[in-house]
Amino acid sequence: MHNGLYQNPFCRYNLYRLYIIYHLPGVELLDRNQVTEKERRSMITIFNHKKAHIVQSISFGRKVDASWNPRSPLKQKPALKVPSDFAFANNVDKTVFDDPEDAVFVRSMKRSVMAITFLNWDTVPTREEKYLEEEIKDTEPAQMLTITIR
Repeated sequence: MHNGLYQNPFCRYNLYRLYIIYHLPGVELLDRNQVTEKERRSMITIFNHKKAHIVQSISFGRKVDASWNPRSPLKQKPALKVPSDFAFANNVDKTVFDDPEDAVFVRSMKRSVMAITFLNWDTVPTREEKYLEEEIKDTEPAQMLTITIR
């Protein structure tokens, strides 16, 4: 089977050849190039993990590491020792409030502030107003509004 995806947007995907070879196993010629055996092996490794694991675990008369990727075994990091002066939840503010609204207010003041600035279009003169104001020479600049949200 021959297939040509020359100048197809799909060709920009860096693994598109292997993807096509995986989904069309009978393809022999793709984009004017012969499909190699190396590409077929790479395709299995990338797109069919179960089959690749089985192929990698087969040993012909010798012992083989059957893990998924024997070159990079999982290395556990040693657990860090907890300092002796460590106290759990010492960083939490434990202030007790009589009124729950006070607690809500204090908590809201600790939140990050978001400010939105935009142009107040009510202060921008229309085209007709602009020409009338040129004669009067008494114009006010447009106003910027800032809303602060916590």
